[in-house]
Amino acid sequence: MLVSGPSEQFIEINGLRFRYLDWGSNGKPPMICIHGHTGQAHVWDRFGQVFARHFHVYSIDQRGHGGTQWAPGDYDRDRYVEDLAGFIDVLGLQKVVLVGHSMGGWHSLLYTVTHQDIVASIIMLDIAPERSAESHKEVLTRPATPLELEDLKEVVDWLRLRDPWASDEAIRKDAEDKTITSPDGKRVWKADPELFGTAPLTAELTARYWESLKSINSPILHVRGTESLFVSDDLVARMELTNPLFTNVDVFGAGHDVHIDKPDELEDIVRRFLKLDI
Repeated sequence: MLVSGPSEQFIEINGLRFRYLDWGSNGKPPMICIHGHTGQAHVWDRFGQVFARHFHVYSIDQRGHGGTQWAPGDYDRDRYVEDLAGFIDVLGLQKVVLVGHSMGGWHSLLYTVTHQDIVASIIMLDIAPERSAESHKEVLTRPATPLELEDLKEVVDWLRLRDPWASDEAIRKDAEDKTITSPDGKRVWKADPELFGTAPLTAELTARYWESLKSINSPILHVRGTESLFVSDDLVARMELTNPLFTNVDVFGAGHDVHIDKPDELEDIVRRFLKLDI
């Protein structure tokens, strides 16, 4: 049985006003869902509703995203991790299941390595400590995201070009959740425009991600979309060798946005990983 939808909450962390969604199931273990680059908290609406049966689920808008305050010039990777730490600390959470898509997975790794006693397990969606060569090439040749679009249909069309695997309903919901109508009637992204440049993945960050993965002593599930270029077979094999608690499961017919493209399959995989009843 599904629980009701989330409440919208706000909290101040590190001088910024953060929005988060709360499927308030007090007394149940906490689960925090963390969106990817230029994403937002509502991308977890279905996932959160499903797993609120077993967990007190939270979905946060990271700095500069969704309904959270922008932080111009202050989007260093460690700032995101400090925000996650602040969120967990203010709410007094323990034994947390972290669910991170794309860069949300990176932030989960970096947080966990210094808070091993707080994290029960990590679920990462389609992300590795480094990008595959194919993904790197695709990012460099990808057309820049238009910061302003004529209407919602144009947003839908743009997202569909990037994700041919999701349902029409899922794409439209993502378009509605990621954008707002500007005063001149155009559709603009909720995320800070500063975030739409390609953030470099430095050698130092890559090394930190690998070292974090190696050092974590809680179970890690990685779910990969077979149509995505982000995580190659070689990277999966290396992650499996790096940490014996790491498990990879592929979702066929899903791209990078596994939770949007194949929600049923993802939910089944997560249930098995967490040993939940149906």
